[in-house]
Amino acid sequence: MSNRILVADDEPSVLKVVKYYAEKNGYRVDTASDGESALRLFQDATPDLVVLDIMMPGLNGFEVCEAIREVDIRVPVIFLTAKGDLVDKGMGFKLGADDYVTKPFEPEELIMRIGTCLRRRDAFPVERKNPGVIDLGDLSVDLSSKTVVVRGAEVSLTAKEFDLLAFLAQHPTEAISRVRLLQGVWGEDYIGDSGVVAVVVRKVREKVEENPAKPHHLLTEWGYGYRLV
Repeated sequence: MSNRILVADDEPSVLKVVKYYAEKNGYRVDTASDGESALRLFQDATPDLVVLDIMMPGLNGFEVCEAIREVDIRVPVIFLTAKGDLVDKGMGFKLGADDYVTKPFEPEELIMRIGTCLRRRDAFPVERKNPGVIDLGDLSVDLSSKTVVVRGAEVSLTAKEFDLLAFLAQHPTEAISRVRLLQGVWGEDYIGDSGVVAVVVRKVREKVEENPAKPHHLLTEWGYGYRLV
């Protein structure tokens, strides 16, 4: 069965174009013109991927994404943003966004990104015993209670340590750049030393890895960033 996509945008022309190209590529498509309708469709249609315009009447894209993440941490979310808008991408990634596409965009590019997000999700399934809980082997991250359990025992993390681990956990096995981590965890307005990412990664490893010098979960992608497996 083909994947189902929910597209939410207050511009009818965008909905028409995305629906046409997505259906042309074999996807089933539901559309919504505002945030409230998007949430209702998400609950009713249970899509495999969501495309969200950020600036919508009523609930904006960030608010819709936050509501979605309360019940589903795995469905890919792609944000649409108008060129020139001052958008806090750090906030979007922190809420669990998988990608951004800037308007105006080439429909083929959006379809390509949709396919990439779906393949990534299917290639690296994450067991979900409860909504909001990400289980990666002997490492469990509860996004709702902000608790982490490793090998059956709860570990104590600072707020920033948890935010970094949770950000990586929402993109399992994906290599995340240091810049993206800095934006997603500390925010785009952060003006401190970028080396803070490596410092917090080291502290997290000391708490979740059996041997921090030879990590099993929080891996380094040399010259780029980090990956959680």
